[in-house]
Amino acid sequence: MTPAPGGDAPPDGRRGAAPHRASRPSRLRWVLIITAPFLVAVAVVVAAPHADDAFLVLSELPPSASIVAGAALFAEAASLTAASRATRVVLGPVAPAFRHVLAVDLVAQGVRSVLPGGAATSAGLRISLLHRFDVPVPIAASAATTGVVVSNTVLGALFISGVALTAWHGRPSPGVTLLVGAVLALAVAVGLGCALVARRSDGVRKGAVRLTAPLRRAVGHPSEATIVGYVDGLALGMSRLRSARTLATLLTWVGCNWAADLVAFGLMLVAAGARLPWPVVVLAYGIANVLATVPISPGALGLVEGAAVTTLHVAGVPTSVALLGVLGWRAVEYWLPMLAALVVAPFLLASTRRRGGASSWSRLRSRQLTPRRSYRGPTR
Repeated sequence: MTPAPGGDAPPDGRRGAAPHRASRPSRLRWVLIITAPFLVAVAVVVAAPHADDAFLVLSELPPSASIVAGAALFAEAASLTAASRATRVVLGPVAPAFRHVLAVDLVAQGVRSVLPGGAATSAGLRISLLHRFDVPVPIAASAATTGVVVSNTVLGALFISGVALTAWHGRPSPGVTLLVGAVLALAVAVGLGCALVARRSDGVRKGAVRLTAPLRRAVGHPSEATIVGYVDGLALGMSRLRSARTLATLLTWVGCNWAADLVAFGLMLVAAGARLPWPVVVLAYGIANVLATVPISPGALGLVEGAAVTTLHVAGVPTSVALLGVLGWRAVEYWLPMLAALVVAPFLLASTRRRGGASSWSRLRSRQLTPRRSYRGPTR
């Protein structure tokens, strides 16, 4: 988890003392100190010994490989589109036009991809940009929190499904039943938890503060205001998902987002010359993306590549082929959206300037909808 975009301010809204502010550069410096050797180690251990072989495989690919890679690019574009559609669902009636939501998501994703633990900064930027399109701050923050919970839940189910499918491939095993049961148990637990947050937010808020007290005392983070704000934002988002139609629409778009990205991953492996069962593709994809939620490096750079290549190598794919396929997928999943964010950002900022920022109605509604305790933004 990463700190909320507003910082670790106390519940009364005042900033911490000077030593607390000074600790932020120190934490960032330690993150960079830990991250740099990790990335170098991944490059040396995983990529460097097989770089020449990967280039050789690339030079010998047939012309049809470029067509498959182009299909992977379109699949990734569909994934980004589905993610923005899901964002519009959780924003509800106040959602801006789709092109604006897509631009905001691209810029926020670009920020998250260049900063260690950049999810907090990305969430704050997304909330600020949506506010410029007349989305009240509490609704924008609640949408971000709800979207992260639903998206990570679907990812967890995808990962467990990959494990189950891999275990099933070849011959059934008794563990498959347990894994399928785990998926169902996860779905039930999430459903009950969301219902509890929506109906008993006060009790959940007090329980969350009490349960996280030992961790907060030990590491000094996150603050009580962050915990309270997270629960309040999730409760506001869950209240909209009481509609079965809204929930089904959101799950559909989130599922399309992950499915299209998974297809892009598989197509890039096929373009690189890998031939392996789809259950193994699902498993490698799930492992890589679950590890991507750990805020070790910007956009989990190095961690995702190392995990995916290692999993594919264990599954029998030549390391050079796995490296080429994974790097091709990361090119369309990580690097191209970052370049798109650089192109879109000036037009998005110009568009918000022409609108003159948030309207007076939006500011009024923001004050009316703001929870009693300030919401510091989502974590991811």
